Amino acid sequence: MRAAALCLAAIAASASASALASDGAAPVAPDVRALVQKFVDTVDALPALQVVMVKQQRIGAELNPAETLLLKQQKSSDCRYMKWLAEPHKGRELILCSGRYDGKIQVHESGLLGIATLSLDPNGSTASKGNLRPIAQAGIYNMAKMLKTNIAKRQASAQPEAPPQTSERVVDGQASLCLRSDTMGSDDKAPYPVGAAELCFDKAIAMPTEVQFWHQDGRLMEHYRFREWNLKPGLTDADFDTKNKAYDF
Repeated sequence: MRAAALCLAAIAASASASALASDGAAPVAPDVRALVQKFVDTVDALPALQVVMVKQQRIGAELNPAETLLLKQQKSSDCRYMKWLAEPHKGRELILCSGRYDGKIQVHESGLLGIATLSLDPNGSTASKGNLRPIAQAGIYNMAKMLKTNIAKRQASAQPEAPPQTSERVVDGQASLCLRSDTMGSDDKAPYPVGAAELCFDKAIAMPTEVQFWHQDGRLMEHYRFREWNLKPGLTDADFDTKNKAYDF
């Protein structure tokens, strides 16, 4: 999600600027600035969230099949629970909490592979397989945190930001406002050189509905969709416990 945060920062920084961009383009419309600010404020106030997420990433030369999973996340405990809802990996469950299980990822596969729960180093090769970045970087809270930091840095910079391109579309039944930047800045920590990015926000609740990133050579590298947002899921410690009887660990 670091690339997502960087894209959001680039978009939001330009969206918050009142001056004209260096190329003479008009400033970003107030409704766009308001939507980005609402996203930041909403996430700041959320103790927990739940969402269905569709993830697709390019690993090497191949764009992997889309993975659909349920994500539960709690802010205070820095915990994540994920369950894969469809193939590939249907039935896989994962828990990662910074203060539990010695900070290791708890993974349980479905079927014959699920005889035992695995305890994995979140930065190890097994946990990283099939992912562009560590699982610990995933989640909406991390995205919003890095967004706020990068907005401050970009606003302090003397370099003007060009406004993002805007469009509207319906994403999984959610009326969305989409912001696209074709001039992403470089970042040494990104897993590839990001060329362009597009983020769509639900116009009603200001949460992301779709995120896409392209390599500088034009290849689609990452595609995420979000639906069925629950901003008051009432999560407890049991939601991040391998002994939860509703889970298959």
